[in-house]
Amino acid sequence: MEEALQPVEEALLFALDDLRGENFKRFKNKLCFLKMDGKAPIPWSQLRDADTVDTVQLLLQAYGEEGARDMAIEVLKTINLQGSASRLQKSKRNDCRKKYKQHIQESFGSRWDQPIHRGIMVSLRQSYTELLLTRTPCPQGTAHEQKHQEMEAHPKDFLEVSLESLFVSDAQSQSSRTVVLLGPAGVGKTTVMWKIMLDWAFDKLWQERFDYVFYIPCGAIDCTGQPMSVVDLILGSCPPGILTEDVFMNQESLLVILDGFDGLKHPSLPSETLSSDLHKKQAPKDLLLGLLGKKLLAKSHLLVTSRPTALRSLQLSLKQPQFVEVLGFCPSKRKEYFHHHFRNQEEATGAFEIMQRNETLFSMCCLPVVCWIICSIFRKKLQSGLFNVIPETATLTEIHMLLLFNCLEGCFRPSNLEALCSLAKDGILHKMMVFDEETLKAHGLSHPEWEALSASGRVLHQAVFGTAMYKFTHLGFHEFFAALFFLLEKDEDPASPLTDLNKVLGHRKQQQHSDYFMLLRFLFGLSNTKRLSALQKTWSCQADRKGLLPELLRWVEEEAKHHYFKRPQNLMELCHCVYETEDTEFAKRVMGHIHSLDLRDQLSTKLDFEALCFCLTASDVPHSLWLSGYLLGPAGLEHLLPGLLTSSDIHLNRCGLSTAACETLASVMETNQGLTTLDLGDNPLGDSGVICLCDRLMHSCSQLQSLRMNCCNLTAAACESLSRFLVFNQCLTELELVGNHLEDLGVWQLCEGLKCPQSRLQRLLLHSCGLTDAVCEGLASVVGTSESLTDLGLGENQLGDEGVRQLSAALKKPSCRLKRLELTMKFLNQTTKKKLQAACATHPELLLVSYYPPGFPVFPGEDS
Repeated sequence: MEEALQPVEEALLFALDDLRGENFKRFKNKLCFLKMDGKAPIPWSQLRDADTVDTVQLLLQAYGEEGARDMAIEVLKTINLQGSASRLQKSKRNDCRKKYKQHIQESFGSRWDQPIHRGIMVSLRQSYTELLLTRTPCPQGTAHEQKHQEMEAHPKDFLEVSLESLFVSDAQSQSSRTVVLLGPAGVGKTTVMWKIMLDWAFDKLWQERFDYVFYIPCGAIDCTGQPMSVVDLILGSCPPGILTEDVFMNQESLLVILDGFDGLKHPSLPSETLSSDLHKKQAPKDLLLGLLGKKLLAKSHLLVTSRPTALRSLQLSLKQPQFVEVLGFCPSKRKEYFHHHFRNQEEATGAFEIMQRNETLFSMCCLPVVCWIICSIFRKKLQSGLFNVIPETATLTEIHMLLLFNCLEGCFRPSNLEALCSLAKDGILHKMMVFDEETLKAHGLSHPEWEALSASGRVLHQAVFGTAMYKFTHLGFHEFFAALFFLLEKDEDPASPLTDLNKVLGHRKQQQHSDYFMLLRFLFGLSNTKRLSALQKTWSCQADRKGLLPELLRWVEEEAKHHYFKRPQNLMELCHCVYETEDTEFAKRVMGHIHSLDLRDQLSTKLDFEALCFCLTASDVPHSLWLSGYLLGPAGLEHLLPGLLTSSDIHLNRCGLSTAACETLASVMETNQGLTTLDLGDNPLGDSGVICLCDRLMHSCSQLQSLRMNCCNLTAAACESLSRFLVFNQCLTELELVGNHLEDLGVWQLCEGLKCPQSRLQRLLLHSCGLTDAVCEGLASVVGTSESLTDLGLGENQLGDEGVRQLSAALKKPSCRLKRLELTMKFLNQTTKKKLQAACATHPELLLVSYYPPGFPVFPGEDS
């Protein structure tokens, strides 16, 4: 706990009372000779008979409070009373630190969580809702929503971190003096930093670890461009006289917060001529990079925040950092946030429940800034209908339009729309997140206009409290207006906006993880004719999409050539972009460049599924489709049906398909003559479902070549139908039935079909099917006579030595065509293994493989 602020007079009395006899006389004698700041010393005539109280009063009258203490310290040092001088210096440091903490409390405590429209203000300490922080050894740039899903599915894989333990390393990592908080815009990184400042100032955090904590907003500092010294940078936000350069004496006890590294315009390595002189004025960016690289204040601690998009530049500067990801609000904290922002708790509950019912809105509310915007609109409107009408499959553009229409209601004029859009566009092009007043004016925004836009934090707000620096309330708003710029009709040369558009799209291509992923979504979404009409009606603007659509199509063509959409996350994003347009002709042209849709584990919401269905339906070229981990259900499968009818390969794994789905799947196989591969693994189809599928296909002209039904809850009851299907469908060359409890009876029935000359099956996988040596006679008969079977998998079955010897005998036959055999070898005796190896030697082209279940570790020296 910080000591109470001690009056200077009391501290001086305490120090002088310690001086006895001769020492007090020496003190007064030296005091009458020393000068300070050009002031005349206190005359000896006044000091000769003065006691300690009188001497203190003389000091205060001559030098003022701080000057009196400084003079007393200097005198004590001069007469070699170091102990007394040190105690007085400590009281000064404590008082300075206490005053600094009071300054922090006043400055950051008055940073209200954006004022609500009904005039109610909530301070940060009252309204702060805990954010989800996880330590990560190596940031991967995984999409934020996907990170939330992974954490909910596998919570043990994530190490949660509290504010108190940010600088406490775990068992797997080294201790570090640099901690980096990564997270997307609006996730609450700055709010966390303000909370840390306040908690430290109120003696709630790191009292033993840090003597001083300093907050530096990178974007605002970089925006000034004026040379400054390290002393200016660190102490510049403090009122004069509170702190001195003494704070730099013990660097290990300093924590410097660098908030918003991604706000630097052109981050790179610091200048080679960077000086370590704390007083030398240098470029602000060089000072910030020097702090990051420990070229300045090398022993201090750093807490850095950044968006993941700036990670590559950041890593060039850092020395042994630890990374912590800010994931925003978990579901329970979203509810808590709503209750912080409503005086009436029934209103809070009602608003939260409406938001929770909409899957897209609820997902967006992991970002605190989105929660705040929605709460603000609720309080302003005092009605639930506004959000009730948003469909669950509303796109990002639709939702942001709704939010902006309501945030700007009554304060927005068409005259400043182009200026706002131009500001947003230039911010994207020049990587500017923070704008000074001169920049606002240069884009045509007058002071009253930006005051109106920033009132109650509608669209703009102060980037740094108490400064004339502004930024968009939410990066989504910034990107929305930037995208709108390219659709507004302007008097300038039409080629100019397109040049800027190509620069924006070019910037995306240069980034491993796009800086502005929503910008592209908005470009497609604002090309939607219905939304253009709504914009024109609400904001009276003139907009046209004719010049934009060809550029977007050209972008898709270029990205497809460079295989950009082979990455599942990028492909999912493209589906969302195309769905935003609701233009089937345009979608058809886009999908003409996409031949493989690998979206395994990418779908998580109804909006994801709707976007995929729209793109599949629009496509008229054959394509492959991979889906997994999304529960389709009967209605979902029906909705997907038009897209399945044009697919050449269909992979639907872990999609919750049951017996009822087989009717729909059968109709797909009957109708889609181009379908060659059907993978239904890890779905509970059951025997009746597969029997239905096979029976329907017996009367069709299906060209299916590969059928995979691994782990589909099948038993021997389904095998008779499968056996007949093997004989009837002479196109089928591959059948996978891994992980089904077929047992010996079921596989005997399959063997009957395989022995028929009409069967053309080449590959059969029966791993983990509950087989014993009793079925090996039938399998041996197939192996020895089939003219087509070349690949057989029998791993993880209890075939035993006797069963494998029967297979070995069949392998020796000249008629055997097998080229690959997978078995579990570890339980076979040496005699059996020798017989098997001898059989294989008669067919040099035969590869014998020791089978291990997926994920099972294989060690050197084991059978292969």
